[in-house]
Amino acid sequence: MRGHRAPIAALVATLNVAAFALLVAEQATEWSTAWSAAALMWWVGGVTLVVGLVLVAAVMLLAMRVRSWRWRLVLAPALAAIQALVRAALLLPATTVEPGAPGGVAVWATGMLGYSVALGAGFLVAALLEREDRERERREAEERTARRAVAELEDEELRVRRMVADRLHGTVQHRLVVIASGLEQAASEAEEGSARAGELRGWAEDLDELREEHVRSLSHSLFPSGADLGTYQAIRALLDRLPTSVAATVELGPRMQAHVDAHRALLPLLDRLVVVYTVEEAVTNALKHGGAARVVVRAEVEPAPDPPWILDLVVDDDGSGPGPGAPVLSGLARHRARAEARGGTLVLEAGPDGGGRLHLRLPFTPEP
Repeated sequence: MRGHRAPIAALVATLNVAAFALLVAEQATEWSTAWSAAALMWWVGGVTLVVGLVLVAAVMLLAMRVRSWRWRLVLAPALAAIQALVRAALLLPATTVEPGAPGGVAVWATGMLGYSVALGAGFLVAALLEREDRERERREAEERTARRAVAELEDEELRVRRMVADRLHGTVQHRLVVIASGLEQAASEAEEGSARAGELRGWAEDLDELREEHVRSLSHSLFPSGADLGTYQAIRALLDRLPTSVAATVELGPRMQAHVDAHRALLPLLDRLVVVYTVEEAVTNALKHGGAARVVVRAEVEPAPDPPWILDLVVDDDGSGPGPGAPVLSGLARHRARAEARGGTLVLEAGPDGGGRLHLRLPFTPEP
């Protein structure tokens, strides 16, 4: 029996011993006419209770020292039999007064049965609680294993993202620049004004467009610019890529601003990616579907004595906003699933001044 379950087993057994003592004390009034009913009840009930309490204490000490349930099932009944015998001996004066009183064997058998039921109930409750403890520990171990597996997968995903983004940003873009430069040189060496020269320059322009519009975009999708530096820096880099016709600003709460000024990246990298991709999707929807000309991102952290902290982020725009009723998240559904998987929430609603509002709350453990 586990140490922290022994007191519970002892309590259950004690309550059952007390109930048994009350029961036999009430029945004892029929044993003798020579004893007063009150004296008989006090004597029989008191002896039954005291002997039972000594038995419970002895069995609980034994259970805490003996780990094998087989030995417990042997020793506990043996102790119960001994204590029932002690009880029967102490109650002999009350059982031998008149011919109608129960004999010593009956008194012993009654005590043995009552004490065994009391101990059995205590052990049963303790066994059920121990089983519940083991099941909870098993579930917790499985959850820890699952969390470790998820963390390892996330780390591997980050590694692959970094590697592919670096290759796209470095090697692939470099090769495209070299090829475009070679095509330009070949066009210059070709007969000026010829169809061949124009074709080569067209291919060079296509490669530049591919590099600027697709390779850079794909590299950013894999690993956003500024994500290594911090959440604010990544959002700022994202908004700087918007057309100049869109007024985009980032407003930080005082606690978030203090950490940015201290050059401290609070959020772990995976949480930063969730935030940046969510903001990117919100801004894209505001411009594409809402026709917004102004976007404001507001971010603040809510610290706590113990992790997790909460990142509270709002994206407001002056576009048409979501229609009446519950808005359809469409592309944002994927981002909401990511936020909810990390214990957060993502809500799309109408903004207080018109337009749309995306509200993200994301718990995180701050990085040291």
